[in-house]
Amino acid sequence: MRTEDGLTICVPSSVVREAEDDREATRKLGYVARAAAVFRADRLVVFPDAEGDGRRGGEYVRTVLGYAATPPELRKDLWGQRDELRYVGVLPPLRVPWRTGSTPSGGESKTQGLVTEVGPEGRVRVNSPLREHPISLLVPSGMEVEQGERVTIRVSSREPVRARIAGKPEEGFQVVAADLSEALAGDGLSVATSRHGEALSVSRLGDLVSDAREAGGYTVAFGAPERGLPEMLGLSPDRIRAAVADGRSVEPDPGFDLWLNTIPAQASEVVRTEEALFATLGSLTLTE
Repeated sequence: MRTEDGLTICVPSSVVREAEDDREATRKLGYVARAAAVFRADRLVVFPDAEGDGRRGGEYVRTVLGYAATPPELRKDLWGQRDELRYVGVLPPLRVPWRTGSTPSGGESKTQGLVTEVGPEGRVRVNSPLREHPISLLVPSGMEVEQGERVTIRVSSREPVRARIAGKPEEGFQVVAADLSEALAGDGLSVATSRHGEALSVSRLGDLVSDAREAGGYTVAFGAPERGLPEMLGLSPDRIRAAVADGRSVEPDPGFDLWLNTIPAQASEVVRTEEALFATLGSLTLTE
């Protein structure tokens, strides 16, 4: 069951820039996926950081995270064989209560598909267990889908294939690509995490939880190792600290409501992204 309020997590395409090899990069992304699952995220957005990307960029990050977010019994059918997935055996299980298979009435069956292409006239191409190649399906009226999202498919016949998109999966999270400003444009309290932001305290946390509930949840953005959000946005730490102290927006502002230091007593010079995810979301998702 979803929480009442939504949660969107934003990580940069450079999040695994310092991993020694693909095995370590995959393991690191597994912890990111675990955080999204543990804290009931709705979306995990990978935003571009082209200057910080190493050998593994946004496509690599989205592919591994998308694979991790897919129900285990559908992974092979939806993702096939890809170089990026060579070490997915090290991914930790998410233990999300996926629901696939037949409906309780025994009528239509239900499965999931992966949107590989958004086409014209409200149609999309979907990779699914129904056929070896993607199938073209009509998107229901009022529903918006993005490339890389999973959709729920109702199947009335497998031979010949008769299927329709019934909505988005009720459990788990979606992995999508978007610019940071686009990701911050939706509902929710938009938070930039940085050691240069406002120090999170017990008294301040109560106000944030209340504000987030009124706004419809959180959108929380994280940086990469030794390349935090300030560097990605071309901001100096002094500018951030001065703006926070004066209660002003930090310019240039892609749409953040506040800059927050969620580990104000950190003793290590660098906090890894996956560590910051658990520390930050563990605080922000506390209830009133």
